[in-house]
Amino acid sequence: MGYKKPFTLFLCLVLLLYLLIAPYFLFSIDKGSLKDGELEETTNWQGVITLWDIPRNTISGSSFGWIKTRITNFENENPGVFIDLRELNYDNNKEILQRAAIAESEDRPDILPFFIENSTIPLENIESLNMWISEETWGQIKEEYAQAISYKEDILAMPFASSGNVLLINKDLLQNYNYNIPQSNEWRYEEFIEFIDKIEEERDKEEQDILIFDAYVGFGEGSVLPILLSDGGQIYQQDQQRFAFYQPEMVSGLQKLINIKNKASTHEEFGFRDKSEVYKDFLENQITLILAADSNVIYVLESLKKQGEGFSYAVMPYPKGNIDIPIWYSHNISAYAMLKNDNKEKQKMIYKFLEYLIQEESQKSLKQLGAFPVNNKIKDFYKEEVLIEGLFNIGYEYQTHPYNPNWEGIEGEIIKSIQSVLDERKTPTQAFKELQGLLDNIEK
Repeated sequence: MGYKKPFTLFLCLVLLLYLLIAPYFLFSIDKGSLKDGELEETTNWQGVITLWDIPRNTISGSSFGWIKTRITNFENENPGVFIDLRELNYDNNKEILQRAAIAESEDRPDILPFFIENSTIPLENIESLNMWISEETWGQIKEEYAQAISYKEDILAMPFASSGNVLLINKDLLQNYNYNIPQSNEWRYEEFIEFIDKIEEERDKEEQDILIFDAYVGFGEGSVLPILLSDGGQIYQQDQQRFAFYQPEMVSGLQKLINIKNKASTHEEFGFRDKSEVYKDFLENQITLILAADSNVIYVLESLKKQGEGFSYAVMPYPKGNIDIPIWYSHNISAYAMLKNDNKEKQKMIYKFLEYLIQEESQKSLKQLGAFPVNNKIKDFYKEEVLIEGLFNIGYEYQTHPYNPNWEGIEGEIIKSIQSVLDERKTPTQAFKELQGLLDNIEK
């Protein structure tokens, strides 16, 4: 009977080995199912690719300079391929792109921006990238950006740039209060509240009419979301496949926002003002000390300084909550979609151009836009930029919302829910409980 012990040990080892490798194997199969093939290394296709694009202002002030340079470099590397760029610089850009996306095949451009003014172009003529993108390339795209351009089983676009939310501090105003921001470039929520308290004490002594804290709460900007997420909330729960606001971590995060509003001197219509008014008070009137804003505002500030109209400022991450990691929330992602056509060789070349935009040279050139890379292999970004280097290299909890065809309605309900607490109509718990019910119905 002694032979049973070695045999039992053997079975245990086999079972242990299976448990270790099975999840990896199953995950690989699932990943592979999203990508039906890989791009061949070469294609001999030559001809014209049409790209319609919206302005993406560079630091130097050019509206289309970045994409023009990318196009020129790609054409040089692929003789016989010409990319015809149509520059859309109109008040009705959104309408133009939406019409172009649903046009008959002969009138459709080959490439369009996937996102336009807080929504996406219609999906019906978008060519899924599944058959072109390799698992290696897909793995290079940061997960939070990958989920923003994929839906169900389809990869709808190629992301190439992003921004995130930061706190901007007017250092010229801060000098009046003999108080410094943390030297570590990080702070906890309690330190942030202490910072506000100290400034408020000095503000009362000086009787200065300034806003200590401000943020735009509205469509197209997630400036308050890093505070809501700071205690460990997830705007979208992958395991349940739903937007999740009625959870203790999100409720406590919303309470943190209310505490900041109550502690700091804010505008009497905080949370309800137009975006232009909020930004004007910080950038032009210079009466706001701390602005929660998109990181692309940094380069608006730099442009103002070059014109002699700016001021000294600091860039800080949002304060850390219970998870002890600052949140980097990306609300603005740039991506291009390939539209359907019957020429597979041409599609192969179009995809080659889209993939070129996430390669190292293109990703590092995003500094011209004041944007951040989507490729997770890009390191030491903004190394020469003192203001941003430390910010970019902080360990963040990265979040964004996944693509959803009902996002405009979802975002509208989120905004109304936050505002209902800001004007004290509801408690954080009441607001997010009701919001959850609404979101669950929208997603059905």
